[in-house]
Amino acid sequence: MAMSTPSWLYYLFGVLMLAVAAYCLTLLILSLSTNRPAGRDVEISHIFMGVAMAGMFVGQWAFGRNAVWEIIFGALLVWFVVQSIQSVRLYGLHLPHALIHAVMNFAMLLMYWFPMGATSGAMSMSGANGPKLDSGVAFVVAFILLASAVFTLASPNKGASHFGSHAPAWALASTAGSGLDGDSGDGASSALRVEGVLATPWLVDVSHVVMCVGMGFMLLLMT
Repeated sequence: MAMSTPSWLYYLFGVLMLAVAAYCLTLLILSLSTNRPAGRDVEISHIFMGVAMAGMFVGQWAFGRNAVWEIIFGALLVWFVVQSIQSVRLYGLHLPHALIHAVMNFAMLLMYWFPMGATSGAMSMSGANGPKLDSGVAFVVAFILLASAVFTLASPNKGASHFGSHAPAWALASTAGSGLDGDSGDGASSALRVEGVLATPWLVDVSHVVMCVGMGFMLLLMT
């Protein structure tokens, strides 16, 4: 499977991962201008995951020590686990949106704990020296990620993958506007309008789906 995968596909996924990272960076910057706290943790997570995943698909784009990336994704994993627990305590037994982001950061740790080699700028599926990721674990995590992508596309609650089902602020018109007053000026109003376009529920869902598919694909290639 992996050996027959064309190298251009790795570059395509690498570009898509960077696109998601750039998109979430834009949302994060806009959220600071509009005082929108909802979704910032997801945006930060997607920025790091997008950059790291691009370096996994295209070896020439990778940078930084693995230990640093492991600390980042380990911290994000703990953060989303805590957020999931708090969500259950506040709203009762349900499936918190933060939980899938915890799984995504766990998947990133697996990719760093069981790295593969790189040849000609793209990931080599022959595997690197060292321990190999158990295929069962890889399939389970990949299945969860791909199932999340399908569920996100099919769910009528658009935007919940990014802002959560219980956050009244996931509709940006009310969230961002609550942090603005009459003296905010045209700059803040412009940022609010731009955010209203870029952070539409279907678009943030697309960024989540792209990230899930890219990570699931990588995990399957690692088996």
